[in-house]
Amino acid sequence: MLQWINRLFKPTVNDPVAGIGEQGEVEASLSSGDEKPGQISLSGDSPIRLPEHDALGIDPFAQAIARSITAADAKDGLVYAINGTWGAGKSSAINLILHHLAGEAASGKIVATVFNPWWFSGSEALTISFFQELRATVGKSLDDKAREALATLGGRLSSAGPLLGGLASLAASPAAGAAVAGGASFLEKLTRLDSTVEKEHRKLADALSDQEAKFLIILDDIDRLGTDDALQVFKLIKSVGRLPNVIYLLAFDRHLAEKMVAERFPAEGATYLEKVIQGAFDLPNPDPDDLRSQLLTTAGDVMGAPPETKMQRFWNVFYDVVAPLIRTPRDVVRLSNTIKVSWPAVKENVDRADFLAIESLRLFVPEVHQAIRNHGNMLVGLQTDRNHNQQELKAEYESTFLDALPSRRREQVKIALRRLFPRLDSIWGNVWYSEERDWTKDRLVCSSSHFPTYFSFAVIDDGITAAESDALVANAGTPGATAAALRQFLQMPRRRKGGTRAALALAELRVRAADIHQDHVTQFLKDIFSVADELEVAADNRRGFGDYGSNDTRIHWLLNSLLLDRFDQATRTSLIRDATPAAGVAWLVSLSGRCKSIKDKRGTDKDRGDENFVDDETVDWLFDTSGDLIRAAAANGTLMNVPDIEGIIYDWRHRASDDEVRAWTDKQLENDAFVVKLAEAVIRQSWSYGVGGFGSLGDRVSRKYEYVNLKSLVPLLDIERFRGRVSTMLEDRGLEPLQRRALEKFQNAPEDDPGGRRGADD
Repeated sequence: MLQWINRLFKPTVNDPVAGIGEQGEVEASLSSGDEKPGQISLSGDSPIRLPEHDALGIDPFAQAIARSITAADAKDGLVYAINGTWGAGKSSAINLILHHLAGEAASGKIVATVFNPWWFSGSEALTISFFQELRATVGKSLDDKAREALATLGGRLSSAGPLLGGLASLAASPAAGAAVAGGASFLEKLTRLDSTVEKEHRKLADALSDQEAKFLIILDDIDRLGTDDALQVFKLIKSVGRLPNVIYLLAFDRHLAEKMVAERFPAEGATYLEKVIQGAFDLPNPDPDDLRSQLLTTAGDVMGAPPETKMQRFWNVFYDVVAPLIRTPRDVVRLSNTIKVSWPAVKENVDRADFLAIESLRLFVPEVHQAIRNHGNMLVGLQTDRNHNQQELKAEYESTFLDALPSRRREQVKIALRRLFPRLDSIWGNVWYSEERDWTKDRLVCSSSHFPTYFSFAVIDDGITAAESDALVANAGTPGATAAALRQFLQMPRRRKGGTRAALALAELRVRAADIHQDHVTQFLKDIFSVADELEVAADNRRGFGDYGSNDTRIHWLLNSLLLDRFDQATRTSLIRDATPAAGVAWLVSLSGRCKSIKDKRGTDKDRGDENFVDDETVDWLFDTSGDLIRAAAANGTLMNVPDIEGIIYDWRHRASDDEVRAWTDKQLENDAFVVKLAEAVIRQSWSYGVGGFGSLGDRVSRKYEYVNLKSLVPLLDIERFRGRVSTMLEDRGLEPLQRRALEKFQNAPEDDPGGRRGADD
């Protein structure tokens, strides 16, 4: 893993961050992790405590503050402040400062305590807890009078009341405890008014000025308090908290603190804090390289290193999308925890770079993530409309994806979107893409097939998983494996869109065709040819407007990618000849028909320049072989098993005489099963929709029409006898319900296409 992460620190000439970092520094940061391989734990928002855990360069800053505290003249008291944004590492800095003061603490020169004001709510509780912390830090070295003065101050500066028990504890000592136990009216002392706050404060100050030790009180995360509570803390420190040899170390976001002050005291703000604090130090910004290294260490542990072929794209996405969003150590922790939880659910079905990028956007720019999720149709696939007004299109995209952002972030997000969705290069650039097969193959977020997975954390609509896809490719050369897998997919229905997963498997194989080893292609073709007839099921036929294809068509598309894109014609011819004996009748008829059509159109005005799979001699051989296969199937009774009985009748006609086909159909009309199957087959569908115009809105979806047209079957089928057989079978009360529905549908269907006679806007 170290090797691929080190590429971050070996930039190329075009690297946008060329010249940053050193390999040794990265190795040190990567070797500091305690997790064992395969054991990924969630990281809490826990600050570091030891210098050896510092991967972000905070320790030198902490050492400097510790030296200053050690050497400071605190005879009038001091207030230090560490300023840093939320998640910048203020708590880690405090822990490291305490670490470097450990020697002074052990020798008694410094007595330190940490006060967490956000554990308390309300000015009274804060005041009492503040003085209790003072007592815990300095009280042990004071005499009874000084402790009583400390308690009295706490009582005067709070509303006392229900907290008097807490005030009493401020002065607790063996003597005081005995007095209280014996009935001494200590609480009266706390609340009587014969001594001023200033007088009690002077008593306490005089006692502390004689101390040799310094007392360090640390208040972290003041900016997590509400406005009133934060102001109460500053007020206490400014007024009575300033005591000899007492040093306060505060940690907060200066901008938030100034905003709190300005809410109550509009004329104050920064000047108010300057009156409280003598030494303010801005926490150094972490080196971006260190943050990236931390994140990449986790990414490597959780997601694994990208393969070499995807390495360049990983870095492109990382630098353009992820890296600009990582600004603080807390950002690293949040994103690291996110991928630890979410990656295992989708790791096989998404691209690691895209997933890391999408999760980064979800965490740090949620408005953009939501826009991407809601408008995927504007991002995935190819931009094909070159006639649209580009300025209008650009304005629409900027309104959808950028307008909610501050102007300073828009260009950065625009670059991120273009990196993830190449289609946008035609909107914000002048680059148009014509092929998205590689995007689908790599399961990128810009692929319409895989886009939903990045937002649902699951493969949508029973899609083919990466594991299933890899298995199809890996087993392509194993006899029977591809056929068995496709038969299994055929038995798996798609829950949302209907049909079977076999259609999705064929589409996936088309995308992965180039990955099938050339030595496996012969066996793969044999399996495809052997199972093709079984795959041609009506459930997978898509013939509606905007959705087209059957499994037979999908196999042709698969062969285009597998054969036309990879092999010369001589090699293709040899491969197809080897696979042909395994073919079923319907598939061989379909394949030979395609090859014959391309050959016959050559040199005519219908010639589209399509390249044929095989040479002309093999075209004729395939055509003749398919005819022989039809006759053999007709003779042994298996021709009835072909998916499209009407289609095979027409195809037989092209390979024989009308009389030969008619003789077979005449015989088959005695067979009830043939009558039902043909009645189902001859029902055709057409789709139409109104395009609108002249004030009409037109239709949003197409309308399906069903009809029968038997005219073209006249030479091949006794039409009247066929209709008579349908009527006779319907009179049989014992007819199975499914057969009855099929025959009634045929009988009630109109002759010819009713949709074809309708007006376009009807």
